[in-house]
Amino acid sequence: MLTIYSFTINFHTISIQNVNKNILSSLLLAFIAGGISAVFKVEKISLGLATMIDAIVIYIDYLLFYVFNNWIELQIIPFLVFTVLYIIGHLII
Repeated sequence: MLTIYSFTINFHTISIQNVNKNILSSLLLAFIAGGISAVFKVEKISLGLATMIDAIVIYIDYLLFYVFNNWIELQIIPFLVFTVLYIIGHLII
């Protein structure tokens, strides 16, 4: 019982506007990230260039939505951590 209480003590509510903003942002983020994969099928460019375009568009997409929704702070350290983790993740994929 004590464990449950310790988790709920820091509970805070968010407004309906923030919930709606987060949901719509997530949908747009996924739509853009999914749609950019069309560059591999539609354009007659090399695989390396298509991959670079894909990586840059998704990076900008994620970064803008993360900052817009305050999911990441607009400071240099969080920005650098996000960038490094994104590059590592994209290289793994």
